Amino acid sequence: MTPTLLELTDGRRRALSDLVAAWAARHPGTGVAPGTAPEVVQAEVVADGRPGILDVIADVGGATAHAVLGLRRAGEEAHLLRAGDDPVLGLFDDDHGLAVVVDALADADLAPAVLASVLGSPADVGPVSPTADDAEAVVLTFGDRCTLTVFPWLAPGPHPAVALLVALDEAGFNHLAAPLALWRRGGRDLGMVQEVLAGSAEGWALARTSLRDLYASGGPAESAGGDFAPEARALGTMAARMHLALDRAFGRRSEKVAGWAADAAAEVAAAEPSLLDAPGVADALAALAGSEVSAPALRTHGDFHLGRTARTDHGWVVADCRPGGVPPGAAAPTPRSPLADVADFMWSLHLVATEAAAERDPAERAQLAHLAQEWEARNRRAFLTGYLATRGIGGLVPADRELVRHLVAVFELERAARR
Repeated sequence: MTPTLLELTDGRRRALSDLVAAWAARHPGTGVAPGTAPEVVQAEVVADGRPGILDVIADVGGATAHAVLGLRRAGEEAHLLRAGDDPVLGLFDDDHGLAVVVDALADADLAPAVLASVLGSPADVGPVSPTADDAEAVVLTFGDRCTLTVFPWLAPGPHPAVALLVALDEAGFNHLAAPLALWRRGGRDLGMVQEVLAGSAEGWALARTSLRDLYASGGPAESAGGDFAPEARALGTMAARMHLALDRAFGRRSEKVAGWAADAAAEVAAAEPSLLDAPGVADALAALAGSEVSAPALRTHGDFHLGRTARTDHGWVVADCRPGGVPPGAAAPTPRSPLADVADFMWSLHLVATEAAAERDPAERAQLAHLAQEWEARNRRAFLTGYLATRGIGGLVPADRELVRHLVAVFELERAARR
């Protein structure tokens, strides 16, 4: 059926407000005070009857909630995606009588109907499994066919991550799960459908496997069966291609390297000033402060790390475009050096090495420190080699490699301070 707007009588509006309040208690939004009364803005009938689906948008203390509600007959059994869940939110009375309302994205029977509505036609999609469920997104995977991402809290306009994904796809960047359908209403992105990439494994998991093998064998890193360096180099190449595509899609502007360093130093000083005392930091900041070089700033990924990547049968992909170029604390995408994305990735190499070592027996950890450093240094070099060797990337980063090294170090310090 074609979705239609539900007529909101006073009674329906009150009932939906209570239902959204119950939904919001299970999907807490950033900065939304618990217990804030929702004000229903709009309700769309995605599927009429029983079972039915209502897509509700409500204002909750200045944040915009997006609740996908399922309507079932009283006494009708719901088939849950997660054992032990209690998806019941309350009751709702419409033209078909009294319904038990559930979270439609937690219901194995209703979730495919939501997908069919977004696609515009029913589809044989296979079993449904939840992949993610947090304040940023609810992600459901439908067999080997597609994934459905639904945003529980909406941006004021287009969602930055969706805009980034679509722009990369249109710019010819094929290292991603291509968008198959976009779910939009009133200028807002409600969600999207993407293809499933065969044989995918998360970058974070593969790096940990490499480290576990190294720690078990005792090194050296290049001789360990799980050597990650070839993958790190391929990831560097992919990151460079992503930045070149973002440059084509959104353009660039020129900014002073010294200004980037000053901004990063100020953020670190405010968040974690002790980091400024680390070896080499003062020299890097001094070198950048004295530079007269300007370099391109563009829309970047914004939080590019191992966990945002995946290895597929056809190579590496960007598995998650969030936050879509929006820096921490900002409300909209802001251009920055592409080396800031590189630094985010370097930070994740350090973090995964540290976390993998923490899994080992405490008595072994001191002996593993040099192996962690060796693994990290080897894969940093590999990533940067792949990145800087990519054709065209020289137009996006300074030609002076020492300047590049200093910038990456300072941006990485900024990333560590944010954590």
